[in-house]
Amino acid sequence: MWELEDFTKIRRWYALHLLLCVTFFISGVIINAAQFLLYVTLRPFNKRLYCSINYYLMYSLMSQVLFLAEWWSGSDVRVFTSDESYKHWGKEHALIIMNHTFEVDWLMGWIVADRSQTLGSAKVFVKKMMQYVPTIGWAWRFSDAIFLNRKWEEDKTVMETQIKEFFDYPYPVWMLLFAEGTRFTPAKHKASMEFARKRGLPELKRHLIPRTRGFIQCVQSLKGNFPVIYDVTVGFNTKEGVAPTLQNMLRGRKVMSEIYIRRIPLSEVPNDDEGASNYLHELYRQKDKLLDSYMRTGSFTQENDLPKHDSRPMPRRPYSLINMLLWAAFVLSQILRFYYNLVVSGSLLSLSFAVGIVICAYIGLYKMIALTKIEKGSEYGSTDTKKEE
Repeated sequence: MWELEDFTKIRRWYALHLLLCVTFFISGVIINAAQFLLYVTLRPFNKRLYCSINYYLMYSLMSQVLFLAEWWSGSDVRVFTSDESYKHWGKEHALIIMNHTFEVDWLMGWIVADRSQTLGSAKVFVKKMMQYVPTIGWAWRFSDAIFLNRKWEEDKTVMETQIKEFFDYPYPVWMLLFAEGTRFTPAKHKASMEFARKRGLPELKRHLIPRTRGFIQCVQSLKGNFPVIYDVTVGFNTKEGVAPTLQNMLRGRKVMSEIYIRRIPLSEVPNDDEGASNYLHELYRQKDKLLDSYMRTGSFTQENDLPKHDSRPMPRRPYSLINMLLWAAFVLSQILRFYYNLVVSGSLLSLSFAVGIVICAYIGLYKMIALTKIEKGSEYGSTDTKKEE
């Protein structure tokens, strides 16, 4: 008889990891091709219909990563928020302000978005170079993601133009902004606090000083069309799960996240630049209190006077599992047919080529994992030369 431990061991097999990677890549290219055809034939004439179809194409791709978290590793989220906030989820456009402290905090955000039925219409700010990356980068390119070059005059124009694309979407849009501009590391935190001292800003323990210009531009562009900000603070419960890394998830190890979410009317943010900047700094001081309390006590609100909320039931949905099983069955059947034909042909060159594909896929898998590691993050923000005001 098979025991649970046997299934845990199976999830560590490199062959299955490779199958997941190849499935994601092949399905991604197929989805990209469908997006391209619809982008050039349908979108110019019926944008709303294009966005409606693309919602499901994006979900089919992104939910494969969701499968890795929810079903492969059994990872989960526990969300703390108010009744008022909870009843609006998935029913309104929102700007998401999230801390970027951990390797997979973004993936926990995807889980919440999926359970709020907004994953397919979620939008992100990403590096411009990402639009050239097959699968996820190309998918974002066809889905109105905002690609930034970290040159303010260029980025400002891009943001002004691109944000307007979301106003007439047929589904609620959740637009994610990491206002810190980069992922937290000790070196970046040190540089950020040096910057804070020079500018006379209060220092933060668990966050970098937020970059205000992008936030101000977002608020000015969104007011009147996006009603709220969701302030999202992500922590990880390492008593109930392992360290929050993509590699742990790939090996079938559970990660447990706890998330505190506040719903803030966008109208509360002042219209002037200085007022909006001060508002963001105060927001991050409150986020810092929440995360510091959580990291010290396991509770977001034990060591501060911010509102206490009960956790909300957000059961996982079956669609990421169904989607992954269908894609895996299709891809595996094609791979087996391909290799069978190679063996029958007896061509040494063809067999060598096929082995090369497997090796490249294997290397690519672990290159992707390496990109999520904190120590492999960009150097952006690791010196105190920030120019945000």
